[in-house]
Amino acid sequence: MKPAEVTTACGLLRGINENGVNRFLGIRYGTAERFAYPAEVTHWDGVYEAFDYGDAPIQKDAFDPADPQNPENFYAHETMKDVKCAYSEDCLNLNIYAPENAENAPVLIVIFGGGEVSGRTHELPYDATALAKKGVISVFISYRLNIFGFICLKALAERDGQSGNYAYYDQYTAINWVRHNIAAFGGDVNNMTLAGQSAGAANCETQIKSSLNKGVFRQAVIQSSAGFVTGLKAKDNRESEYAKWQKIYEQSGAQSLDEFISLPAETLFTLFDQESSSKAGFCTTVYSEDFGGPSKNEPCDTKIMIGFTSDDVFPLLLYHFSNVLCRKQAEKGIETYRYFFKRQLPGDTYGAWHSSDLWYFYGALGKCWRKFEREDEELAEIMQRYAVNFMKTGSPNGKGLPVWKPMNENTKASMTFDAADIRMTSHSLLQLVKATVASKAPKV
Repeated sequence: MKPAEVTTACGLLRGINENGVNRFLGIRYGTAERFAYPAEVTHWDGVYEAFDYGDAPIQKDAFDPADPQNPENFYAHETMKDVKCAYSEDCLNLNIYAPENAENAPVLIVIFGGGEVSGRTHELPYDATALAKKGVISVFISYRLNIFGFICLKALAERDGQSGNYAYYDQYTAINWVRHNIAAFGGDVNNMTLAGQSAGAANCETQIKSSLNKGVFRQAVIQSSAGFVTGLKAKDNRESEYAKWQKIYEQSGAQSLDEFISLPAETLFTLFDQESSSKAGFCTTVYSEDFGGPSKNEPCDTKIMIGFTSDDVFPLLLYHFSNVLCRKQAEKGIETYRYFFKRQLPGDTYGAWHSSDLWYFYGALGKCWRKFEREDEELAEIMQRYAVNFMKTGSPNGKGLPVWKPMNENTKASMTFDAADIRMTSHSLLQLVKATVASKAPKV
């Protein structure tokens, strides 16, 4: 390893170069007070040393961590085994993986998943060294979660003019930081792709349809959530969101907004967790001109790659909603490419579970505890070739690869990714129903 330095618009940044890849971790892109909107970082003094991950957002693991060494804690064991992680509200940071001597390289910005209540850029699949070696600059952004990223109170709206969507403004601020600084790393600001998986995919779909990001992204990769945002009718939900979060405010016993804001982070999270734990999708977009407005149901100019796994969360719904998104995009003549990941991962009997495709997409198999086989390495290589082609040109197709046809109103097939079986196939509705009703995958 050796030092890597770049001079950004903010100042000098120092990271690590290893085997031809520059890695910069924990770069602060924004600052924000509690329950307030973020401001972009535009300057720092001296040399910013970006050697280690920044703090992850406050979540359950900050106070009651699941043991990642215990295989019974499936997702912790899968993605955080042997990873050290600190948590705080000062979590607006990002990580960059870039080829050394990059010049006009395509840029990938990634939003992690976790149901809007958990998640970290530290997770092992999010090592984009393999993509950097193929010429892509990858940026993984951290943002506020749960009560800290989604609270919506009328009192805050009266104070600030609006309330809610803090997580989305965090992401938007990170996107702007990348736009203003990525050229220093050799990135092409005119060829950017936004990606996300699960809740991160819903965030991705929200961001590419926001008027704030019009024309920013040429491509998007939406994994295990495609079309949910598009398929839900836009409606003004501010009053219902105010009422929902007001209940938490009242349960706190605080006598004023200032007192509520000053409560310890653990107290606030516990209040949120007690109220929301039995309600799926508690953290949601609040209707506004920037996010959640009528544009969410309209097509956009961004070419999209969408995918889900055979043992995903509600595969039948993912299939249906991805068809909705495709139909909307087809109205505008924009290409959408769908994949179906079927590889039954070695090491257990859970199959192709929710987010298992990330190991292959980012080429991070070597970070996993599983004993992957040669066919896994081959599958990961092919998936990355498709992904890199898509990020570079807007089409996944390239020399030596089976032709991946875009979806349209008449073609609803997917590129199927399985061991030694990579081809366009149609979906069996019966199999999707069975996978949805009798899932063998671990609980998310």
